[in-house]
Amino acid sequence: MPLFGRHHHATEVPGDAVPEETPLPGPTDADPVWDTPGPRTPDEVDTSRGYVDLGSLLVPAVPGMQLRTQVADDKRTVLRVLVVVGNSGIQVSLAAAPKSGGVWEEVRDQIRQGMEADGATVTDVHTRYGEELLADLLVTMPDGSRATSRMRVIGREGPRWFARIDLLGPAAQDLEAGAELEKIVDRMVVVRDDAPRARLDLLPLHVPEG
Repeated sequence: MPLFGRHHHATEVPGDAVPEETPLPGPTDADPVWDTPGPRTPDEVDTSRGYVDLGSLLVPAVPGMQLRTQVADDKRTVLRVLVVVGNSGIQVSLAAAPKSGGVWEEVRDQIRQGMEADGATVTDVHTRYGEELLADLLVTMPDGSRATSRMRVIGREGPRWFARIDLLGPAAQDLEAGAELEKIVDRMVVVRDDAPRARLDLLPLHVPEG
């Protein structure tokens, strides 16, 4: 069952009336904007409905979705957010980036080297999000045996921000399995504040109210 419906709100313009400004699409609206890879900026989407506010990241609310956060040693700073849908997950961390871009190319090599140093097999793949890393990580099972777990590592850059997005579980096995989770990624919104921040400083995230 698709995670998002195909609702659409049209505005009728009678006679010679001046057309109203086209409303921005919400996360459940059918709109061509969702065909392009996300995350998005606030000027592209109506964020007043259908979103969970995590500070610098707005996540589309999906039935059955669970949200988890990883907190730093200070017990206050949220390092990354994990969105769990079924047996798959989307892990997101956000950082400041220069207007000139180019962060993902640099960070991608660092991530690859770190994973390979831990024994992972890492492959470069090209998808609708651009250059990704497909990693088979070594994991220890509860019975002590060793196995591999696959992860898709996606890097996305926007106006003065960088997002690392990891797809975990069955959604990372192949592109078809990850299609439904990609819809969530495409509807995520990054809210970059005006505070000056050093390159790759974390953007503020917080646990959602309630």
